[in-house]
Amino acid sequence: MKVLFLLLTTLLFARENPFIPVVTNENNNIIKKTIFKSKTITLPNDARVIKSVIFKYQALNGSIKEIEYPINKAVDWHNPITIYSKLKTPPTLQVKLLFLNFYIKKHKLFIQTKDKIIRSFILVKPFRFVCDFRANKNFLTDTKTTDTFIKQIVIGNHKDFYRVVLYLDGAYKTTIKNTEEGYLIDFK
Repeated sequence: MKVLFLLLTTLLFARENPFIPVVTNENNNIIKKTIFKSKTITLPNDARVIKSVIFKYQALNGSIKEIEYPINKAVDWHNPITIYSKLKTPPTLQVKLLFLNFYIKKHKLFIQTKDKIIRSFILVKPFRFVCDFRANKNFLTDTKTTDTFIKQIVIGNHKDFYRVVLYLDGAYKTTIKNTEEGYLIDFK
């Protein structure tokens, strides 16, 4: 009798396809859109005080998150409110470290070298991007700190290659393009 009871309860709670996840994330695709520039909104006629502004955004991993900024200021509902993204065009920063030149602009990095990248990967906590270059060079590890999205650059020597480690200010997806003079890395 117990066996029959267990068999029935097991069949009642079984799913049709056990390989389909129970929890689904409908927001797992990041939609590439144009860069946000501005948005103008008009408040309702009974608005007198803006208590806070909530931004709902899609994170790098596809999840939807919210962040709230308190304001608590009086507002004239007759005047529209504009939210805009202030675009900065920072100058190109050149960093010389041992035998390599690094050029940083916006969220792009150019490494000037004729050496070939043999592998690249990402490490977390802290977030860093690592490139290994094939070369037989002998040098001591060197470090340089910058005031950009790349917080620190470290070059270390290994047996048949050297490693460049870029400590970043957050999580990024990277693409690497090979050029005649080196490598262009785009951090998105």
